[in-house]
Amino acid sequence: MRYAARVLAAPPPPRPPRLARLLAAALLAACACQPASAPPARASQDAAARPGAGGAAAPAPRDDAPLPHPAPPARSDGARPVLVAAGDGAAGAALDSRSPVRLPPPPFGEALFRRAPAGGSAAPRLVKIAEKKNQITDQAAWFTTNGLSLPMIARAPSADASEARDPLLSFAPERYRDQALVKAIAHGDHLALFYGPSFADARFVAILDPAHTVVAFFDFESFLMPPEFDPKEAQFVKGQIGWAEVEDGVLYVSSSHRTYAASSKGKNAYLSAIDLASGQLLWQSAPLVCNAENFILRGDHLLCGYGFTAEPDFLYVLERATGKVVSKVPLKSGPEFLVEKDGKLFVRTYDTDYVFEIR
Repeated sequence: MRYAARVLAAPPPPRPPRLARLLAAALLAACACQPASAPPARASQDAAARPGAGGAAAPAPRDDAPLPHPAPPARSDGARPVLVAAGDGAAGAALDSRSPVRLPPPPFGEALFRRAPAGGSAAPRLVKIAEKKNQITDQAAWFTTNGLSLPMIARAPSADASEARDPLLSFAPERYRDQALVKAIAHGDHLALFYGPSFADARFVAILDPAHTVVAFFDFESFLMPPEFDPKEAQFVKGQIGWAEVEDGVLYVSSSHRTYAASSKGKNAYLSAIDLASGQLLWQSAPLVCNAENFILRGDHLLCGYGFTAEPDFLYVLERATGKVVSKVPLKSGPEFLVEKDGKLFVRTYDTDYVFEIR
């Protein structure tokens, strides 16, 4: 399956636990689916802003962390990700035999060290053409009704060894050492495998080519803990890698935590560009631009979104070459999914569904 600040007369209603919402969506989807300079990176030998709106008094952790969808809705064109079988265990053996590149800490702030390869096309303009309230728990219906999809093909490893796995993942190891496979994203010409200590904490990202050869393997541990945070919030500001995609030899990744921005003094929800061959950080975006489940790489720009509870919610357009924010569009609640289809951008937020025409 391939986010105007708002003024509220009263606090928003309690948000249902995210785990419950995503599991419900996954079950429904399953039923619907048929067929200065940047510091250099170093190899690990052993795998070794702004506050919340109104200065929210008692920051609370984000509700249950997202799980990968066991059976994401089928692509609107009926096609599956363009990856072919290369023999069971092919990627697994390669992954276990190498250590990931352990990335040095990023600046945790907007920074440009080197431009990423990109052209100079005009930024897309997003014009809202539809907006309606949703039922909060009807994520799967949003995907299927609109014929939308994301290229996620991973599902939670089952404790039941007899349960069949998705055949597209038969070549991928369920674990890297003591880290579980928590997500897989098939982008057609490459596959991103995410590993972490739990389904809420993706830390390692392996990039595979169509023949399932590992072309890059990174440890993002240094990206996950902000340099400043409220000690009482330590367990909630530990972030995760949310989405990743490669274009022109550059890995674009999102990283965010699951509580109020004030808990980390605004140092949360970044997009970063990393040279795939060297591991060098090319740029990091301003904070608080991307904590949606995914972002979209569209030509010379990136589309992403940020929002959380009472904090302002926006949809952002960033330059792919520099990470600079070129425009933003206000939303009524925090964005969860962004999907492009037929020249339109479909945006699913906590309680509102949007459609934008891309001009």
